[in-house]
Amino acid sequence: MGIVKFGAALLLVTGLLMGTDVPVVAAETSHASPAQCAGRLSQRLYASAAAAPGAALDDGTLYGMQRWRSGTGYTFLGIHFPGLLSCAYTVSAIFRQACHPIGELSSVSHIASKLATWRKITDRGDIKAGDVIFWKPVRGKIWGFSCPGHWHVGISLGGDATVDNDWWSGKPRVSTLSRTCTQFSYALRPPD
Repeated sequence: MGIVKFGAALLLVTGLLMGTDVPVVAAETSHASPAQCAGRLSQRLYASAAAAPGAALDDGTLYGMQRWRSGTGYTFLGIHFPGLLSCAYTVSAIFRQACHPIGELSSVSHIASKLATWRKITDRGDIKAGDVIFWKPVRGKIWGFSCPGHWHVGISLGGDATVDNDWWSGKPRVSTLSRTCTQFSYALRPPD
């Protein structure tokens, strides 16, 4: 069994043990089946986001979408990161896999504009799985260097857990709302 299929199976078993009815979206394809497109959008976003860390490939693709492009590379601390600025492409790929394509959006502001009619959540305690999370830049230092200073976007797994593009690896990872160089600004809730 491949790593991606194992990850999807693990997500399904975890969901069953937790008593949830979250549909699992196959990570090895960008073409979801009609059965995978059933259910509420928030559930589909949760499932696609939860499977994303295991589905991201070393060439920068996720669910068939190239996330590392010429504009996503960034040199920080003297090291080049090919996917440092690919969070919007990561969220775009998760939306595609969740059967709700929004295009291949290159920036956090494009994601926010595309979802502008969704309900805005400003209280961290009200965040639910499947919400789209937006972080704003804060002044600060990391290892003595100034923070890069850009907005960031990801998907909530519920509570404090998120899946978003990791600055250092350029791949999606499970993380938390709290982090260095950014702070939670708001979330947008899918219109289930």
